[in-house]
Amino acid sequence: MQKLSGGQAAVNSLKIESVRHVFGLIGSATMEMFDALYDESDMDFIGVHDERTGTHMADGYARASGGPGVILAGQNGPGATNLVTGLAQAAAAFSPVVSIAGALSSGHVYRDAFQEVDQQALFQPVTKKTWTVTSAERVPEMVREAFRVAMAHRRGPVQLNLPRDVLAATAEFPLSGQPQKPGPGSAPAGSVDVIAQAAALLEGARQPVIVAGGGIKNSGGHAPVLALAEMLNAPVVTSPGHGDAIPFGHPLNAGQMGPRGNPVASRLAKEADVILALGTRLGFNSTFYSYDNISDSAAIVQVELDPTSIGRYFPVALGIWADAPTVANQLAEALVDLEQHAEVAAWAEGYKTERIAYLEKQDSDADVDMYPIQPSGLFKVLRDVLPRDAAITLDAGTLCLQATDALNYWEPPCLFTPLDFGLVGFSFS
Repeated sequence: MQKLSGGQAAVNSLKIESVRHVFGLIGSATMEMFDALYDESDMDFIGVHDERTGTHMADGYARASGGPGVILAGQNGPGATNLVTGLAQAAAAFSPVVSIAGALSSGHVYRDAFQEVDQQALFQPVTKKTWTVTSAERVPEMVREAFRVAMAHRRGPVQLNLPRDVLAATAEFPLSGQPQKPGPGSAPAGSVDVIAQAAALLEGARQPVIVAGGGIKNSGGHAPVLALAEMLNAPVVTSPGHGDAIPFGHPLNAGQMGPRGNPVASRLAKEADVILALGTRLGFNSTFYSYDNISDSAAIVQVELDPTSIGRYFPVALGIWADAPTVANQLAEALVDLEQHAEVAAWAEGYKTERIAYLEKQDSDADVDMYPIQPSGLFKVLRDVLPRDAAITLDAGTLCLQATDALNYWEPPCLFTPLDFGLVGFSFS
């Protein structure tokens, strides 16, 4: 056992969770944590001028790394309220941000104290869960729980409030601990019966389309999706903002669908007879909730980790509550003896011809020389000069919405956008 302050115990718990980078703004409310971070050689503190910026940085780190991003707000009250916009953004992107903020000393609550705000209530609408720690002894437990919840299906941001007196108090703690991370093989799979039903629908398709969404991008699950697409000879369209769910350049990658997508991918979604929706809600940016942007006669097989998203916007022929890449693997195994139909081959070849022509026209129509700069010319130059390992960040606004399908994404994940929250300033963080 070792005697530590609550702040030291919190930093030690971050170390147990293999945290290497902490974003934040120094303040007196969490000084015990900053003192401990100063002495911690295995953890980098990356300071910011505003807590919202730090939250966006933690969000971006989480999306790029696939692990949790950590933001530490040094001050309770206004320091905590500055976190809200960034956490709402992370919630919209299902990004596992672990946000830690100082909080008012326990004995000062409900006394209209300096910088008092009800932080427990403040964060609940924009996080998966919010905790306010009640004693120094419980700090390691609550940190472990915060990481567990943030990383559990379906991922998202969490908030941990640490009162000043809890951080300053001392207690005896174990010398080591175990991180709270989902174990390997924990992704839920589809049942044998439901996979057989989905396979039968796909086997009978003549104009199949796969829609790959954030569930594919965030899990890095493009390989099983492409393997299934090749087996089915089915074009893959992506939901807006997730154009990097599938690497650019694959002949079956049609790009982004819907009102914010390209005409080729949009036509496929509107003419498909079977749609396999993998890790997508088929929501606002993909469809505007309208059959103007998706086939009204298609049999939709929707695979989602969130059961409340299945059939929410469009009736489905089959809903599968499971991990999308896992289901893609299961379907590939179930369809291993699939025989190719002539109609499917014609559908795929017609799409490929159209896609090639569209990409050629996109380049030939680009106005590179006009001033003021035209979006088409800007996008053409970026396509030409950006290296294949480029990471692209975009903000909200019409130009950025156009850019999501006008740029090439070679190495997922490499496109980072505000998605459905649509805020300005995210890309600069």
